[in-house]
Amino acid sequence: MSDVSKRLRDPLVLIILVIAVAGWLAFIAMWINSSTYSGQQGETIVALTGERDDLAQRLSDHEAAQGSLDELNTQIATAQQDVAARTASLETVRTELSARQADLEAVNADLEARRAEATTLQEQADAATQLTAELTGQQQELQAQIDTANQQLTDIGTRLEAARQQEATATANSAQLTSEAASATSNLAELQSQLQTAREQLTTAQTQLADLAIQSETAGTDLQALQQQVAELQTRRDELTAEVQGYQDQRDELQPQVEQLAQTLAQRGEELRTLEERIARAVATSDEAATTGRYAVGSEGQARGMTLDLNPDGKFTLTDRANRTVNGDYTLTDNQLSLSNAQGAIGNATFPMTCPVEANDNGFTISNAEGCVLSGLAFERAQ
Repeated sequence: MSDVSKRLRDPLVLIILVIAVAGWLAFIAMWINSSTYSGQQGETIVALTGERDDLAQRLSDHEAAQGSLDELNTQIATAQQDVAARTASLETVRTELSARQADLEAVNADLEARRAEATTLQEQADAATQLTAELTGQQQELQAQIDTANQQLTDIGTRLEAARQQEATATANSAQLTSEAASATSNLAELQSQLQTAREQLTTAQTQLADLAIQSETAGTDLQALQQQVAELQTRRDELTAEVQGYQDQRDELQPQVEQLAQTLAQRGEELRTLEERIARAVATSDEAATTGRYAVGSEGQARGMTLDLNPDGKFTLTDRANRTVNGDYTLTDNQLSLSNAQGAIGNATFPMTCPVEANDNGFTISNAEGCVLSGLAFERAQ
């Protein structure tokens, strides 16, 4: 596309076209001013006038195609920038969405860990409550045992008092009462020992109960804090979920726009390709028109006056000074002229014939090559 644009902007191409048109106009003027031309020359003038109009139309088509190409390139550049901007915005949304999803997964993991820790503390609190209930039961049992021992001690004191009262009146029973007193004293000492042990157990149980109460209170505080954290994490999870949904909605909204821009870009590319093909065909036709026509050898020598007609249909006619002609097909490129299917006064020439050429401002020169009978001739465009 850049080569075509450069050739269209190349002033040399326009100058060659203008010179060609001016040459044809001068040639036509010379033919019109001559009074000795035949009817066939009038037809030639008509053909040359048609070629001039055709060249002018092609030049106009080139200029129009160049304007359309510039406008289409501008539209494509704008569409590409829009697509790039929308794509960058979509990538940003996708990146933020991934980050938000990662944050949400981290919050969910932390929430699960907090819930597990809260469950563990709840189990510890339940175990502490159960142990407190058991110690309370033990305390009640010990208190009952203490009450029983006190009652027995009271009974023994009563019986001792009764025995002392009976000592004065029942001397005979003194030994028995002394024995019973010793037994009661022994029982009393044992009961006092049991009472002391029960009191110590009660103190230990009360201490354990106080510790458990402190642990239960601490566990309750920790559980409350964990529950608060769980509530905050749930709130944060809901906020992240809402943000993720918002980013997903934004992505869903941008996706059709990006697809539409991509479709527009593809359509513009197809239009550009079609326009380039048209320009290429026009340039090829222009190049063909620039290379066709009549060329003559103007230098001194035996070949002076030889003409070479290159027609747009790919046919050539080679005429020497004796009006002997050779007709056939030709192909002309920037550096090579190929002649084939020749008929007429070909003499000892061999066809197909390939001759290297060097183009100049007003024609071309055929370089030396084996088998090329036209080697060394310089052909100039005939006026």
